[in-house]
Amino acid sequence: MTMRHSRRPGANSRQRGLTLVEVMVAMTIGIILLLALGTLFANSTRVFKVNDDFARMQENGTYALNAIGSDLRQAGFYGHIASFDVKMPVAIAVTGDCAAGWATNVAQPLSGFHGVTPSAAHTALTCINASNFIDGAAGRPSFILIVRGATGGAVPSAALAAGSLYVQSDPTTGILFRGDQYAALATPPRRTVLGGGEAPIYPYQARAYYLRPCSRPTGSGGTVCLATDDGNQPIPTLVRQELVDVAGTTTMAERAVAEGIEAVRIVYGVDNDGNGTPDRYMEAPTEIQFTQVVTARVSVLVRSPKPTNGYNDDSRDYDLNGDGVAELNCTDDGLPCNYHRHVFTQSFQVRNIAQRLALP
Repeated sequence: MTMRHSRRPGANSRQRGLTLVEVMVAMTIGIILLLALGTLFANSTRVFKVNDDFARMQENGTYALNAIGSDLRQAGFYGHIASFDVKMPVAIAVTGDCAAGWATNVAQPLSGFHGVTPSAAHTALTCINASNFIDGAAGRPSFILIVRGATGGAVPSAALAAGSLYVQSDPTTGILFRGDQYAALATPPRRTVLGGGEAPIYPYQARAYYLRPCSRPTGSGGTVCLATDDGNQPIPTLVRQELVDVAGTTTMAERAVAEGIEAVRIVYGVDNDGNGTPDRYMEAPTEIQFTQVVTARVSVLVRSPKPTNGYNDDSRDYDLNGDGVAELNCTDDGLPCNYHRHVFTQSFQVRNIAQRLALP
């Protein structure tokens, strides 16, 4: 009789799949890796945001200084004339002018105010809405910088815009006129150069720089700042009143220059002895002293575009005029402290005034 041996099912089969312990170990390792990757991504995002904020601050600060500096360099430039003897052969009306004859006051190419309140700013320059002016009495240094002069390159007489202002001069005198007035002018008052050719014509501009508490106003049809502007986080903005041509009408209008500018401080170098170099420095020259300003040291305090979670700027004090005394601290001045801030400073020569003072 033959005997048969039975096998137990699966006695020699290989193990397939994972045990519960192996699955749990794998899951734990995966979770650890995911946490590490998440932390790395969060840190990278945070670093990118900080770098982007600083890049935006650099861009806004540089642009603000370039805009102010360009106008300071051009202040008092009226073409070929070596003085401020520029006349208006025909009266010029300016809609919304900051004061009577303010825009065309070529005899005062540079002036300004320091530490004024919104109501005082509106009283001095009615073109400035008090709601659109950062309050200097609240601790933050406020300012107004006024510059007048020719800007840009010469413009052919055939290309003059009707509502824009222009200046034309020879070495003895000059004229200020609106674009649509030039064709009717005789010679003189038109100015010529040696040989009888037409003297160069330059665009004329009058500007007033100041700080507005928001970037994009929504009140009164988009002209007045409200506390709810800029997504309920109003962005302080450098703006300027300037001459614009509105359908052939010469008009003063408010234009934004650079966002995130919380404070501006200007120290003027005044020439007392007429040699074209500064003898003393001050922040609030008189009207007479402004005619002797030959340099300007401009400092702008720039804020990051958006707040940063976990950042506190309370420990930093900002000295804008170099006197060793802080002009701004976020806590002391009631400002949000979760923004990065940086001060940018540059000095400019007011060369047209300096050169005229140095003339014999």
